[in-house]
Amino acid sequence: MSGQVRNFFHSSQVTGATALSTSFSAVRTHNLTAGLPAFMQSRTSWLGFLESLSAQVTTIAGGATSLIVRVTKDVTGDECIIPDTTATISTGVTTATSGSVVFSSGVGLGNYNPTQADAIVYVWVKTNAGTAVLTESTLIWRE
Repeated sequence: MSGQVRNFFHSSQVTGATALSTSFSAVRTHNLTAGLPAFMQSRTSWLGFLESLSAQVTTIAGGATSLIVRVTKDVTGDECIIPDTTATISTGVTTATSGSVVFSSGVGLGNYNPTQADAIVYVWVKTNAGTAVLTESTLIWRE
């Protein structure tokens, strides 16, 4: 069979406790190419698609029922790849103060800085009300 197109899926996961409130003060830095084999990390250009973003939270309090997420290509949060997007927190079956959200995207990504082989994106998260603690964020992308 000729002309086959293959997709390769990759992930970037960042863990650690980060306090969330109703403002975009918490940011997670995701290096999309960090987990790739060395020969792939050395490429200076690449194209991919951000498939999904998931976020795990604990210590949900003060009426927080949803998370608002923004993905940017700059550390200041001004150059959006994905604009503000809201999802309801699915709380745990046994623990109502823990939960998660999942966002589906499909947006095209490229290496925004051709002088570096890695691709850094920034994930901004806030609550709609109250507070929570972000414990994990995972981006799934394909090329």
